This record gives sequence, structure tokens and C-alpha cells, in this order.
Amino acid sequence: MSNIRQFSSREDIQEQACLWISRLDRGLSEEEKAELNAWLRDSNSHREALMEYASLWDDMSALNELSGLFPRKQVKQDSGRVKRLVNQARWSVAAGFLLMAIAAGVIVDRTWFSAPVEVASTSQKVVTGIGEQKSLTLTDGSVVHLNTNSIVTVTLSDEAREIVLLKGEAHFTVAHDKTRPFIVTAGNNTVTAVGTAFNMQYVNDNAFELVVTEGRVLVKDRFAITNNNQSLFNSEPVSGEGLLMFSGEKATIRGDVEDKENLSQDDIEDDLAWQKGMIVFKGEPLEQALAEIGRYTQLRFSISDERLRQRRVAGYFKVGDIDGLLNALKNSFNIEHTKLNETTIALSETETTS
Repeated sequence: MSNIRQFSSREDIQEQACLWISRLDRGLSEEEKAELNAWLRDSNSHREALMEYASLWDDMSALNELSGLFPRKQVKQDSGRVKRLVNQARWSVAAGFLLMAIAAGVIVDRTWFSAPVEVASTSQKVVTGIGEQKSLTLTDGSVVHLNTNSIVTVTLSDEAREIVLLKGEAHFTVAHDKTRPFIVTAGNNTVTAVGTAFNMQYVNDNAFELVVTEGRVLVKDRFAITNNNQSLFNSEPVSGEGLLMFSGEKATIRGDVEDKENLSQDDIEDDLAWQKGMIVFKGEPLEQALAEIGRYTQLRFSISDERLRQRRVAGYFKVGDIDGLLNALKNSFNIEHTKLNETTIALSETETTS
């Protein structure tokens, strides 16, 4: 029945904990503190998830807020559980020390457990032409892989790693650094990650497609006004505070998170086939497939027959191999081509003789 409420899955609890950490980061109202305490009383797993994410997020404003939320006596009762979490997750000695400090209600100086990283502030713009791909390794070890006709700006400082995707598509493999968030801005949104990998591709001027290939990211609308009274259990994305997306999830980001879906490993590999110089189609209309191919070439395709535009095509195509594409269209889909000029190719259905 539709009115039956399901038990929260581990993923739901993780998402809720991360949302609370983002709220703690900007400060809780009294009403939110009461709401958080009620959520923590509901289940021990809620407390464990929040403690875990507080350590992973590693932001002192959130950690200090937590130290004041848990009564000293109550937290001591949970110390054994916290230690088991430390061992199970194989956290570092520094992270374990941090959790014990939180449990004791002590505000810890950050320099005790993380030496400052000296990174010179750098800023650069990276561009790829049509049909060109480029891989950029940042000074922190993160890798930005740009697809065809793309532009990013990169700014690295002691406080943050900031990328702006201005055009096209890029895949990000993020080096783990809890002290400097890795933030990618595109259109109306930001995507924040620490130690993860994800792919972003513009689908129009204000929207992009996001595929999380490893770990998790937090998606925020950078223009949304935070609503302090918004419920964690709202089915809609949380405005201003962000929505957590996990490995294997794909969505269109247009301010809000739209059309979110779960991908198989094969689906992810197909989406990232461009990194190996391939394009994969799985029954898309010919017009849509040619638009994707057009990202990699100066050539343009003309189709006068509306029925042919909607013809479904599937297969693996090598980036830039227009001759191979045209041969495949002829041999597998009965589609002929005529070269109108140096930049335009007309496609038509093969005439059959009776």
C-alpha cells in the first residue's frame, strides 16, 4: 500500500547524516537542534552515521557543534561503539583521536592532528578543441579529463580546490584531502567531493548531466535560499543545503536534481566510453545520435525525412571515424549518404527495389 512507510535504508541514513553535517557547517537554529536530537534518539545507527560523517567532513564548525549536542554521560556510553567504528573503517590514528576528543566534549585544535599543507595558489584555464581530449593532473594529485570542445578554469589554494566547468564535459578523479574541499561549479549548481570520482556534461546552458562513478558528492543550488524549516524527509531535493548522490547514480542537474537513476557498472562504462575514444548508442533516435557525434567533428549531418530522424540506432562508434560511421549506417541501418559540401553530409534511407 502506498501509505506504508518503509524502514530507512543505510543509504537513506547516510544521506540524512550528510545533510545534517552540511547544516551544522552553517549553524543550527534552536528548532533544528531539537529536530536533530529527535532524529538521533530514533536510532543508534543515526548517531553512528553522524559521528562518522563528522569525522570525514572534518570541519571544525560542525565538530564543535556536535561536541555541545551530546550530553557527556550519554556519549561515554557510546564510546565503545565509536571505537568499533574506527576499527571497522580503518580510520587513521588522527581520525580516531578526533572522535575520542568529540566524545569527551573537548574542542580540539586542528593543528594537533593535521599538519598544514603548503600549496601555492594557482589559477589556470584549460581548453580543448573540437575532437580533442586532454588530461590534466593537478598539484594535489587530482586528475581532470576534458572531453571535446570543453573549457574549465582551475583555482587551487590552501583553503579549497575550485573548478568551474564553463563548457563541454569533464571527468574528475579527486585526491583525498579533508582540509580542502574540491568544488566544481557549473550553471546554477556546485558539486562538492572529497576523495571520489564523477563525470559532468552540459546538456544546455544551465543544465548538466552528473554521473557519480566513485564515492559520493554533495550537489547544491548556489542561488537557492536556505530554508531552516525544511524537513529531512521531504522527497524533493533540499534547497540550499544540498542533496547527496552516491556512486552509480546519474541525474540531470538544473538547480534541482532531476531524473535521478541508478546505473549498472556496464551503463557507467558506456557513459565514460569517450575516455577510450568510443561513443556508445543503445537505441537512441538517429538525430540524437548524430548530435552526439557532432560534438567530435566539424561535419554536420542533414536529414530531410522525419521518419529517418527517429530511426533507432545502436552500436559502438569510434570518435572521429566518420567513414566508419557512414559504412555502419549503410550496412546495418540501410542509410545512404551524400556529401553536399566540405562540411555537410545528407543522409537518406536506401531505396528498395521490388
